[in-house]
Amino acid sequence: MKTQFKILCITGCFFLLCMPNVLSQDRYSLHDCLEFALKNNRNLEKQKFDKEKAAEVRKEVLGALMPQINGSAGLNDNLKKAVFVMPNFINNMLPPQAQDPDAPKYMTIQMGTTFSANMGVALNQQLLNFSLFNTLEVAKTAEKMAVLGAESTEEDVINQTATLFYGIQATEYAILQMGKTIDMVTGMVKIMEINYANGLVKKIDVDRLKVNQVNLMTQKYAIQNVAEVQKNLLKLQMGYQVTELLEVEPINLSYFEEKVKNCDDAPFSLQAQTAYQLLMEKLNMAKLQKKSAIYENLPVLSLMLNYQYNGVSDEFFTGPTNYWYPTSMIGLSLKVPIFGGFSRKAKIQGNTIEVLKTQVDAASLQQSLSMAYLNARMKLEDTRRTIVLQRDNQALAEEVLKVAEHNYSLGISSMSDILNASQSLVQAQLSYTNALNDYMKAYIELKKASGNIRDLMNGQ
Repeated sequence: MKTQFKILCITGCFFLLCMPNVLSQDRYSLHDCLEFALKNNRNLEKQKFDKEKAAEVRKEVLGALMPQINGSAGLNDNLKKAVFVMPNFINNMLPPQAQDPDAPKYMTIQMGTTFSANMGVALNQQLLNFSLFNTLEVAKTAEKMAVLGAESTEEDVINQTATLFYGIQATEYAILQMGKTIDMVTGMVKIMEINYANGLVKKIDVDRLKVNQVNLMTQKYAIQNVAEVQKNLLKLQMGYQVTELLEVEPINLSYFEEKVKNCDDAPFSLQAQTAYQLLMEKLNMAKLQKKSAIYENLPVLSLMLNYQYNGVSDEFFTGPTNYWYPTSMIGLSLKVPIFGGFSRKAKIQGNTIEVLKTQVDAASLQQSLSMAYLNARMKLEDTRRTIVLQRDNQALAEEVLKVAEHNYSLGISSMSDILNASQSLVQAQLSYTNALNDYMKAYIELKKASGNIRDLMNGQ
């Protein structure tokens, strides 16, 4: 019994020691969230299949350029042999005295053997087929487009994940700051209740302060719900189990301050834009499709090689009637298009129009990307100024509330001053939080507009 008790005590102590590690959950940094999202996002999983499919299509086209070799074999049982009708030349070849005057004018002869078989191999090699050669280039371009499409989806995932991550950080910071304000108001309520008990303040002032306390707590709960919704969206974006807890690192204000002070303007590079690269490949695809239409008017030259081994027999390939003999053939096949009812010409014109349309899209996209970059820079600079103003405004609101509380204790200010100051502090806290969130959104937009969104993976 004592031994069991000792074991139980040791087990309990071990559990208590380990409990903090069991209950505590590692907080996810931005890098952790991005890394998890790039491995588990459902859209990226689909893009992976698209890349694999494009690679297989290219291999399929490449295989069509290789020699095409096919084997064949056949076995026939001639249940009814072929019968040929011909003049009765045998009777005519006999001497006149030996000829039968009553012999029929025609005779029938049964041809072939009971069994026949063949086996062989045929080879076909494209020697000159510009359309097929061009199809390989089309498949390579399609594979590049699949890769760029996957990269574009990855950038979208990084953008959305980072935006949600910083949004959660800003919201939780707002919750923390509101908690401090509520604690301050709660302390004031306790002091006011003591003063009311001593007859120093009116009950209406205590009640008004309690109402303000409840309103602040209700507002805090609403913001907490917003944070939970943001976390669920982040889980969905990351491919994280929605039923599991997800905690992100708290906001690092020094990091934000550093970003604000050292606002780096990422240079704009059109060639670094995945959307532009993808459109250039689309333009290349349109040109290749035009070439394919042109190549349909050119001759196609193929090499053919055939080898067969044939056998015949009346006794299933045994006995004196069993014969086997080989046959072979080699040749060239030339196909020359002459007239196609003007359909090929119309196809070329249609592809030419598609090339022109894509060139217009490229010029439009270039302007759009340049404008997005300039707008992102202006928005970042604007939020940079706002965040400095709101930070100072929050500090000022905290000081105003302290002064209002002190003046009320001295009897030189009213309860309305305290209530107004507390509401102003909450508004300043929320405004500063929104400024933080807006700044990081603008920062992410600038990274994306400059083609450097992947820098977020390295914490840049």
